[in-house]
Amino acid sequence: LHTMITTSVRGHLANHDFPDAYGWNKCAPIALFDAPIETTYRDDLQGLERMLRDLSRRAQVLILWLDCDREGEAISDEVRTVCFKGNGRLKVLRAKFSTVLPGEIQRALKTLGPVNENFVQAVQARSQLDLRVGAAFTRFQTMRLQKKFDGFSDQGVISYGPCQFPTLGFVVERWARIETFRPEEFWFIELTLRVAAAGDNSRERPLHFQWKRGRLYDRVL
Repeated sequence: LHTMITTSVRGHLANHDFPDAYGWNKCAPIALFDAPIETTYRDDLQGLERMLRDLSRRAQVLILWLDCDREGEAISDEVRTVCFKGNGRLKVLRAKFSTVLPGEIQRALKTLGPVNENFVQAVQARSQLDLRVGAAFTRFQTMRLQKKFDGFSDQGVISYGPCQFPTLGFVVERWARIETFRPEEFWFIELTLRVAAAGDNSRERPLHFQWKRGRLYDRVL
């Protein structure tokens, strides 16, 4: 007879940042591309980290039920790392599932496997690139513009990020569509029939018909 303890996490446990020696005005922005990266845990997640370590001391096997994608694989690695601090002898297994239906959960339990290390490294590489590129260019352009233009010194940080520009592009594209939108009149056919209920002509129910052509922008049919 085995006892299974189930708990949960809140997404990524770890936070990655540069040491204090690489703070603003302490180094050139280009130095961030080779600077060491520290792994820390936010104050609001330290309780969760302690819980995982404590539960690990009572367990023999750790089954990771995180989302079945690259990000879930990376979070699995973070959970595994924390649990190893409490019990380095843990046997770690990964459950792969798409839904939480009983049959799917049972199938996942019967087909447990290892963590996909390639996915973990892919997410870690992307995360490091986001941090290094974002921090370096944010510092560079902020300090550059503050020196070049009056008034920029009061504007705070001028952020740059590899994910921010595509996202900003989506927002600007949507804004431009709204700004350039010109309303047009259109026509459509709407047909509703009322059909008497079987055996009772006093009761009717409406039948709504939809025109296959939808909207028509030319008034002449």
